[in-house]
Amino acid sequence: MRYGVPLDDVWPIDKLNNSDLERYGYPTQKPLALYERLILASSNERGVVLDPFCGCATTLIAAERLGRQWVGIDIWNKAQDAIIERLKKEELLAPDGQPDKLFHVGQMYYETEPPQRTDDGLEAVPFLKTKLKVDEPKGKKLSRAEMMAFLLEQHGSRCQGCHRLFDDPRYLELDHNTPRSDGGLNHISNRILLCGPCNRAKSNQYTLSGLRRLNKKNGWMVKP
Repeated sequence: MRYGVPLDDVWPIDKLNNSDLERYGYPTQKPLALYERLILASSNERGVVLDPFCGCATTLIAAERLGRQWVGIDIWNKAQDAIIERLKKEELLAPDGQPDKLFHVGQMYYETEPPQRTDDGLEAVPFLKTKLKVDEPKGKKLSRAEMMAFLLEQHGSRCQGCHRLFDDPRYLELDHNTPRSDGGLNHISNRILLCGPCNRAKSNQYTLSGLRRLNKKNGWMVKP
């Protein structure tokens, strides 16, 4: 039994040119065909489509053409004009000059004030405002000099990122394995010694294992 050709990873939809008839003039406008395909794949007829950043209303026009109800939100002061003009152009307005397929038949509502909140003003995800905080282990805290001395005793004057051995430990810098921005500790268990180039390449994006993979990929790793 054959079920047809599987969808490709790339959709063959041409981008908009300045001369295209559907071009409205909005800088980030996308083709109607793209939004129609997205809406057909992810909603049912008479369902509701929400675009909280609707811009020049391409999502809303596509939803209207496909028989969906829709809600559009944007801070652009010409968003409402764009919706009306494009609905007229697509001949989707009712005889009284209003769209047909909205929440209230024959009416389109335009609001400039946000609706009354029903959540008592609570933040939805307050934890996103603060960085992840992990408590440091209890006990004596080593100074930077003590950490350097401990790691040099364990590994010698060798960069733990590229395995290069240096004749002077002053070429090495004390860094974190797991970056502090990801909750990494200041504890000695999360400290490593890196040469300057490795420390800059690692930045706050990689752990030590990630840095080593990067060095292998770029040919910067030496055999220990």
